[in-house]
Amino acid sequence: MKNEDQGNRIEILDQLRGLALLAIFLVNISGLASIETENQSSINESLDALMSILLEDSARPLFAFMFGISLILIYERLSKKNLNPFPTLFRRLLLLFIIGALHGYYIWAGDILLMYAMAGYVLLFFIKFPAKWLLTMALFSWVGYTIGMDLLNYYFPHSLSLDEWLKDLLLGPGESPTGSEYLINEFSSMVEHLSFFLFGMYTYRKDLLSQAVARRKRMWLLSLVFLTVGVSGKTALYYEVDALVITPLESFYPFVVTVGILMGIILLGTSRTTTLSNALLPFSTVGKMAFTNYLLQSLVFVSLFMHSGRTIFERVGIWMEPSYIFALFIGIILFVVQMIFSHLWLKTFYYGPFEWFWRMGTYGKKVPLRRKT
Repeated sequence: MKNEDQGNRIEILDQLRGLALLAIFLVNISGLASIETENQSSINESLDALMSILLEDSARPLFAFMFGISLILIYERLSKKNLNPFPTLFRRLLLLFIIGALHGYYIWAGDILLMYAMAGYVLLFFIKFPAKWLLTMALFSWVGYTIGMDLLNYYFPHSLSLDEWLKDLLLGPGESPTGSEYLINEFSSMVEHLSFFLFGMYTYRKDLLSQAVARRKRMWLLSLVFLTVGVSGKTALYYEVDALVITPLESFYPFVVTVGILMGIILLGTSRTTTLSNALLPFSTVGKMAFTNYLLQSLVFVSLFMHSGRTIFERVGIWMEPSYIFALFIGIILFVVQMIFSHLWLKTFYYGPFEWFWRMGTYGKKVPLRRKT
């Protein structure tokens, strides 16, 4: 691929990462603010329902998809330099694991970093697989486990739960070691999301991003179909419509929405219409600093809203049980500030603060932070 094409592809990945960060944040706002759940106004209920239908259980797969692409991208870059990628990736994932564990256990329980680090170690076993085998494993994981568990739980009287089974097997009765249940829950979540990481790896290895751009009309139609089917299914699930094509497919429709959103973003970002493609540019810098911005979102919110954080943050805050619309308003302001801050920061520095720390730990050497003037 030519350097210009490679640069455009990386730019799209940064924009995707920035939009995925926004989607994750919008989903997390209810928990990060510990919003009032009783006696909400109709506006609050409608907004909450809209966000749930559009993004609940669809944002995490989108971010997992991007993580799979990023992992294989680093692997190929190191391989082209005739370096062994595995020690570097092992250190990178170990740092992510430690930061995720600290973030999830001490700051906010909704952390995703620990689960992504776990997935990363599993993905290392598949990273040399050709595209067709990555697709095979992704479909096997998605259909066989993620959707399969929903079908089994629907048709069989006994509920099947990996995390409960592991807790019974590994912990047994009595008091569990500190953090053990949290680790088991994150591992179970990783297994449930593994297919989405693999789909990301397959997409990069098969170069589907470029293929989607080359078939724009067909891809726009498919994106619309995926979004229509996915949102319709999620709407029915949200309002608890009991139907054979709805209830057993709780994990199917959210990922259909994810694929539709993903295709739409790629097509918008590569649009020949300057206005449309420029609309996504502000998400590029916030995407480059996704690690820093993700951690700051939880730190800011658990410091502003009481009872949403953990340990020392549990009783810290200005507001308690706010309305959803108020929490959403604060969240939008914070994200806009992050977009401006990321843009200004990257004018002076190569990386965000946590990206810089992560990069030094990954490569085991000092990395310049400030740009040369």
